[in-house]
Amino acid sequence: MDHLHETLAALHAENKSAAASSPSHLTVFRQFLAELDRLQPKLPPRPPRGKPQPRKQVRRGR
Repeated sequence: MDHLHETLAALHAENKSAAASSPSHLTVFRQFLAELDRLQPKLPPRPPRGKPQPRKQVRRGR
């Protein structure tokens, strides 16, 4: 059982020291969004729409 506790303590210390040097979650998320923007194909701009067609009035039965 002592060996298990020593191994778990070593792993915990290893993870703790690795977390201190890693970039923040916000930095990683911003890099992810920048990469998505870079990979997304650029769509051509949509042409301006003309005047909307007038709608017919609906006749309701009496």
